[in-house]
Amino acid sequence: MARVPTEAEIEAMSEDELEAFLSGGQDPGGGPQGDAALRPAVAPGGWQATSGAPRTYAWLLVVASVIGVAACWELMVSELRQLREPLAELSCDINPLVSCGASLNVWQGNLLGVPNSFVGAMAFAVLLVVGLLLASGHRLPRWVWWGLTAGTVAGVLFVAWFLGVSVLTLGRLCPFCMLIWAVTLPVAAHTWGQAALGGHLGLGEGAARRLWALRWWLTAAAYLAVVLTVVVGLWDSWMLVL
Repeated sequence: MARVPTEAEIEAMSEDELEAFLSGGQDPGGGPQGDAALRPAVAPGGWQATSGAPRTYAWLLVVASVIGVAACWELMVSELRQLREPLAELSCDINPLVSCGASLNVWQGNLLGVPNSFVGAMAFAVLLVVGLLLASGHRLPRWVWWGLTAGTVAGVLFVAWFLGVSVLTLGRLCPFCMLIWAVTLPVAAHTWGQAALGGHLGLGEGAARRLWALRWWLTAAAYLAVVLTVVVGLWDSWMLVL
């Protein structure tokens, strides 16, 4: 009897894989379809092994990337305007506590020698292409999943670092930066779970399923950590503004 896939396995299937399972429960070679949707297309140890992803994950990447690119664009526009008109009021300068002007021309805002918004825009553009490929039913090779995992880990570390800079050094919050943080965290949690389900992180089947099942809990925990850091770290400033 063919094994019935779990809910996590069904969520991890691409649309084509799900249709193939529902239509007959067999893969083209006559074997059961259940785990085939999660297993890589070649030997598990091969760096070219491929796996797809559900449309929900693909569209999460697309929507998050569009928001991220838009936020980075606004930061770039603000920085260019600040260079042309040093005394100009920027659209992101809402009050003394919520403002981006102070973070644009400091070294922390140009970590790699160029504005962080330039780097962010390129990263989100890559995510947008990946999301569109997955949404169209393409399977990605293992090295791409490794790259996505490494990139999202770097993104979360950058969020944590710049959050500390904003609270402890600058003493204010950049609204467009916070928008970038808001989309980076769920993308990271979902990417780790999806890469694990595809067999690309070396986790066992049970651990991969648990990581995928916890994706929204991880996102909520990260949001809570950001909120607590902002409230506690800037408490005195909040009292002055309010």
